[in-house]
Parts: sequence; C-alpha cells; structure tokens
Amino acid sequence: MQEHSVDLKILQFCNKPPYPPKDGGAIGMHNVSQSYIDRGYDLQILSVNSEKHNVDIHSLPKEYLNTTNFEAVKLDLSVNIWTAFVNLFYTQKSYNISRFFSKKMDDKLSDILKSNTFDVIQIESIFLKEYLPTIRKYSKAKVVLRAPNVEFIIWQRLAEIEKSFLKRFYLNILAKRLKAEEIETFKMVDAIYTVTERDMTIIQSFGVKVPITFVPTGIDVTKDINTSEIDVDYPSLFHLGALDWMPNQEAIKWLLDNVWPEVHKRIPELKFYIAGRRPPKWLLDINVDGVVVVGEVDDAAKFIKSKAIMPVPLFSGSGMRVKIIEAMMLKKAVVSTTIGIEGIIHKDNENVLIADTAEEFVKSIILLASDKMEYQKICNNAKANVERYYSNDIITKKLSEFIEKIL
Repeated sequence: MQEHSVDLKILQFCNKPPYPPKDGGAIGMHNVSQSYIDRGYDLQILSVNSEKHNVDIHSLPKEYLNTTNFEAVKLDLSVNIWTAFVNLFYTQKSYNISRFFSKKMDDKLSDILKSNTFDVIQIESIFLKEYLPTIRKYSKAKVVLRAPNVEFIIWQRLAEIEKSFLKRFYLNILAKRLKAEEIETFKMVDAIYTVTERDMTIIQSFGVKVPITFVPTGIDVTKDINTSEIDVDYPSLFHLGALDWMPNQEAIKWLLDNVWPEVHKRIPELKFYIAGRRPPKWLLDINVDGVVVVGEVDDAAKFIKSKAIMPVPLFSGSGMRVKIIEAMMLKKAVVSTTIGIEGIIHKDNENVLIADTAEEFVKSIILLASDKMEYQKICNNAKANVERYYSNDIITKKLSEFIEKIL
C-alpha cells in the first residue's frame, strides 16, 4: 500500500541490478526501492549490468519497470591482469573502484541528469565514487551514500587471515587504497546511511560531518515468509549465499576443514547442503561424505524453509548479513561468529548461538542437531526477534524520515 508523505523525485544509482533480489546486496537495494515507492516518491533506477550480475531488462516484470523506470548499462567488471598491474605500480587509486567507471555509463548518467530534476540521488556503495563529479556537474540534488559495508574492512580482514605473503601484501595494498578513497567519498556526499550502527560509528570516527544514520535491511519483501506449514529436514545444516564472494568461500572452506569432520563423525547421518550462485571449481569437485553442493536455487525461501541449522563461520566482511535475517524470520537456528552477526540485534543462547572457534561450532551444532527442544526454542525466538526489530514498516519509516530531514 502506498503511503504519501512529500513529493520527491529520487534517482537510485546501483552498482548491480537490485532485481531480481537473489543475494543480500540486491535484497538490500530492492527493499530500499520498495520503501521509496511505498512512500509515494517518484523513483528512477540506473544500474550497472555486468557479466557477474546480469539481468535481461526485457524479462523483468512490467510493474517493476513502470514503478522504477529501470535502466541499465552493460559494464565489463572482469578483473584484467594487465590493468590491475598498471594500477598497482603506476597509480595510487583503488582498483576496486576504478574498474566501475566507464564512459558509456557516465554518458548515460549525464543524459538522465540533463533530462530530469532530482531532489535526491542515492548512490549504492562507494564503488560508484568516480561518477560524483558528473552528478555534481549536472544536478543540484542532495547526494546520499548508502553504505552497505565499510568496504576496506572486508579487505583488511581478508589480509589478516591470508597465509600467503604475496597475497597478503596485495590485499593490504587494496585495503589501504580503498580506505583512502572511501574516507574521501564520505566527505564528498551530503548524507550517509549504513545498515549497521557499528559501520556508522566507524565512519563517524573519520571526522565525517555530514548527516549520518543507520537503516538496517529488513525482511525481503518478495519472499514468502509463511512458516505455518514447513516440512523441515531435521537435523540438517545449510549455507545459502553467493559462492563467488571471497568471505563466503573462506567460511565454507574453514567449516569443511575444521568443523565438519568432527560433526560428521559424531552424527554420520547429518547432511550439509551448500547453495548459492557461481560455486568455484574446487567446491563443485569436492567429494566429502555428507556434503551436498546444491549450487544456485530458484527459490531461496523455499530452500531455507526445508533445512534446519545455518552455520555462519565468517571471519571477514562488514555490514549486515541479510541471509541471517531471512533465516531467522523463517524460524531457522543460526550458529554464527561474532563477525558474522555484526550489526544484527541478537542475544546469544536465546535467538542465536555464537561460536568463534572450531570447538564452539562443533558443540553448538551438536546441541541443535541432538536436542530438538533447544533447536525449536532458538528458532521461535529468532523469528520473534526479527519481527520486532526488522519489520519493513519500521525500516521504511526510519529511512523516509532521514531522507526528508536532509532536504
């Protein structure tokens, strides 16, 4: 239902298509789009369209196209070894950011800005930083940065746990350059909102003076969240998340090496289902008893509903894990590292189990897989927790109040 507040025209500039919302990043952007539409704002979306995150515009629902005025520009974001080499030794720029710039996209953005008068231009992530001069040249709109992560922290953490000296050296350079440009971006925009309070505090620590708040990602508005009739494979473990994202690969590898052997030894009938887009070859080729590599699933909610326990052994990353929110809403028991559940309101041993070592993961998984009453307690409390803090109605209201306040 549309709730009218004030008349605003907003351009949402996305680093990848927000629809269909198949991963955490897309879900976050799509929920923001829907929030703006629900408030009665006039929304237009311009998105990067890459090989990795590609959408056929003609296949999108007509209603979506009508309400978002969606347009996309194809960019080649593949990592080019020569370009990366030149960037490393002959510039001080962040390769993570510079590869998102293209003249084709810049021209398209210019045309849109010349033809429209926007009140707000929201850029999704600092990867679109190099388009800020064009935005300032052709528009007087307030520029709002939605920061789903503090990006340099992800690379910093990856460097800290990398064993190879050369890889660690390169990751540290990427993190250092990304940090410098990220801080610069924070001071170039008119307002910022993050998805976690922790990320907001980090940004403020850099002396950022622009208005800033945090607006969590709510429940995916496109998913069936009914949990009344679920046929659950209990006990079972599952992973659902992009398998081409390095922190996810690292997490699965760590779990398989350090946790799964002991868990499987103690509960041989337990299965671990691994789902997500673009699984790497090493995972597709894996041959481990009890481990089932599902790959990409058509219906994420249906997959989650059918499984029981979600381990989240993330040791790098930033922002908020949307899939954890979704799993909790669908009454699943989550076992996560402290880093994995950063930014999500929770209580250990009440609505989630926190585990930061292999021994703690084994203990928590065994408990949930062998004590169904404890499992059900965690699941029921998880759902209640999400309903209380991550309702889309609550989040939409907070976002619109922030946007309208900065004008």
